Amino acid sequence: MVRSAVRSLFASRGRFLLTGTAIALSVAFLTATLVLSDSMRGRAASDIAEALAGTNAVVQGVELGEPGGGPGDPARTVQRSLDPDITERVVAVDGVDEAVSQWVGFAKLVVNGSSVGTGTASDVGRNWIADPALNPFRLASGQPPTEVGEILIDRSLADDAGLAPGDVVQVLTTTGMHDATVTGIATFASADAAPLQRTVLFPDAAVSTWLDTAAPTEVLVDVAQGADRTEVLSRLSALSDAEVVAGPDYIRTMQDAATSPLQFLNVFLLAFAVVAILIGVTIIFNTFTLTVARRRRESGLLRAVGAERRQVLGAVVIEAAFVGMIATLAGLVCGVAGVGVLRWVVGLTGVSLLTGPSIVTPVSIAIAATVGIGATILSAWIPARRAAATPPIEALRESAAEPRAVSRARTASGLVLATAAIAGGAVAVVSSNPVWLALAAAIVPALVLCGPAIVTAAARWSAPVARRTAGVSGTIAAGNLAASPRRSASTALALMLGTAMVTMFAIFASSLTSGVGTDVREGLEADLVVTSATPDVSTIDPALAGRIAALPDVDAVTALSAAEGIVAGKAEAIGGIDPTALPTMFDLDPIAGDLADLSSGGVAVVGDDPARLGGTLEIEFERSTIEAPIVAVVARSTGGFEAPLYFVDAATLDASVGRQLDAQVFVDLADGAAADAEQDVSALVRDAPGAFLATQEEHVASRGSEIAAFGNFIDGMLILASLIALLGVANTTALAINERTGEIGLLRAVGASRRALRRIVRLEVALLSFVAASIGIAVAAGFGWAMIDVTGGAEIPSVVIPWPRLAVTLVVAVAAGVAAAAWPAFRVSRVPVLELVSRDR
Repeated sequence: MVRSAVRSLFASRGRFLLTGTAIALSVAFLTATLVLSDSMRGRAASDIAEALAGTNAVVQGVELGEPGGGPGDPARTVQRSLDPDITERVVAVDGVDEAVSQWVGFAKLVVNGSSVGTGTASDVGRNWIADPALNPFRLASGQPPTEVGEILIDRSLADDAGLAPGDVVQVLTTTGMHDATVTGIATFASADAAPLQRTVLFPDAAVSTWLDTAAPTEVLVDVAQGADRTEVLSRLSALSDAEVVAGPDYIRTMQDAATSPLQFLNVFLLAFAVVAILIGVTIIFNTFTLTVARRRRESGLLRAVGAERRQVLGAVVIEAAFVGMIATLAGLVCGVAGVGVLRWVVGLTGVSLLTGPSIVTPVSIAIAATVGIGATILSAWIPARRAAATPPIEALRESAAEPRAVSRARTASGLVLATAAIAGGAVAVVSSNPVWLALAAAIVPALVLCGPAIVTAAARWSAPVARRTAGVSGTIAAGNLAASPRRSASTALALMLGTAMVTMFAIFASSLTSGVGTDVREGLEADLVVTSATPDVSTIDPALAGRIAALPDVDAVTALSAAEGIVAGKAEAIGGIDPTALPTMFDLDPIAGDLADLSSGGVAVVGDDPARLGGTLEIEFERSTIEAPIVAVVARSTGGFEAPLYFVDAATLDASVGRQLDAQVFVDLADGAAADAEQDVSALVRDAPGAFLATQEEHVASRGSEIAAFGNFIDGMLILASLIALLGVANTTALAINERTGEIGLLRAVGASRRALRRIVRLEVALLSFVAASIGIAVAAGFGWAMIDVTGGAEIPSVVIPWPRLAVTLVVAVAAGVAAAAWPAFRVSRVPVLELVSRDR
């Protein structure tokens, strides 16, 4: 039976090559995803552990409230500022060998007037620590900074900017722009940079002028050798207004913080990997279903000469195992080799992934190999078991590879599940309870069960249209779908999954983009808007607004700053505005109260409940706490993921948290100002690193640009998943043609031309692709609408269906299916008529 399986495998090299390619691509996708995930976690973990190995404890400010923030920063936190003398008090604790202050703030490197670095990595400024045991950075070349105006930069920044010790640069911090000289290059332990950070290091003497703070962010502690660490930590915990974290716990926290911003990528990648595996399973199932059906007579002969049922079953499973092992091995190799490609593709969206060599763990390889081989064997076992259970006499009879009749029980079961799924979605929307969405997911098995009935009905309904548009060729094409409903339905399932994924993300992206941009579209009145160069981080020099206001053709200028604060126990963004100037630039749509009262120390809240007017709101900042009366309720914020939900006067915010960089600057040009007025503003913005200029129209259009960039990445992943689905179309079409060689030969014998034959195959696949894509789009639109409506929250207030894109998706799906069937159709059209009719059916 093993020899029989091997001979069968080599006798059908073409079909198993396509099947193996689908398996290999699926396994490669899964392997690359797992390895990339391991690499991100493993590299960050090892770098941070190495860098902080000498730190036994960390004294930091007490964390206020719970983490908060939107999709751009889901782990936003606020910590109470430490006392300026905290380091001296820590050093005085019995058992502490050494303690050093660590200041951490914003610092963006500027070279020749342009900021260095893009993407999701943060621009961080730190003081250089002289104690090598407590300093997470290592001097790679040059000298440490000792005077104000001297800096070290990490190796990654140096490579990006082409800098070396001795070069003169600038550094933008919360206190403005500072001239600096690079005295050396540093590494984070042995890594080029700290995970997801670009770091500028400066001497302690520059902290007060560059970061505008006297209190350190944290104190790094080295416990004396021989001292009981538990007792030392207990003594440190007695310090007032401070929180003590043991070294290992601090390392784990830093490791989690380094990888958590990219966890959503792992979710998306694994989702697409699962889809790719499901599509591959469908292809394998189709291939072995038709292969086993074609070998019914052979199986019957084997049973007649004494082969047992388990031997017939084993032969097919062995055949599948060979294909699965070879394809899985190829997929593992391609997946490990393709991690760099996947990292590069993700990087095109602006998402900065961790650098360094890939980490390939045995667990990831075992998971991918088990899925690849297991899915292949399982998909082949189902049709093989059916064939092995067929009595020899029945197997020896001439019969169709697949019965035309559709099981009524199967269809009824599918309709029950479909009804339950629709009911679950409706209840979820009405009750706003996401738990019911789990029931709505039953639509997938419902479609699997109802697939043959759907295909049969579609073939029947499309037959008249096909006949009118394509004549006899159309009638034959529609009849071929109904002739093999199970095969057609399983082929359609692969395309259905691909179009459903495209549709789901299109609806999500459109709805999210609309939600993010609604406030801007409805409220923006300024002619020009200056925005931060780094999304969701304030990077605009506060002096820029004054320089723009001095231009002769500028009528008014106002800035928006932002800081983190705790409101009702949760971290939130607090905006600082000029309450008299901002309303002329951006309509916040007040529904109660007066924004002008912010000048007297009040606060405005974003919401739709005017009853909140007159209440008192407590906001805890890093350095202070304010209790402010609610003097206004506004219907909208200034737009974007991190748009503030609370506003105070800019002077109040600066007094509470210190000087802030601006997040946005709104500019109103004088009436009738010439076009060169915009050019004058643009020239000033170009000279201000960390700032971008946009017109009113450009700023409105740019809202949601981060989603669009991420959408390009998703589209790339969908292309790969769709490629696997199209391999399935080509493979199944080739098998179906091989099954109908006698019929095709008769068509040629009675006068059908090669062109007509190719047309029949293309029409058949076009009809199937149209049915699959239409169902996939319809189901995904319904499920996506329900899911977003229930779980969208404030970020997605309404569902937007992008009908033009869905129409394009439908057209592309049909065209791609026809293209995938082109080669099998061409091959069969070149086979001589006598050879076709003489082939054993």
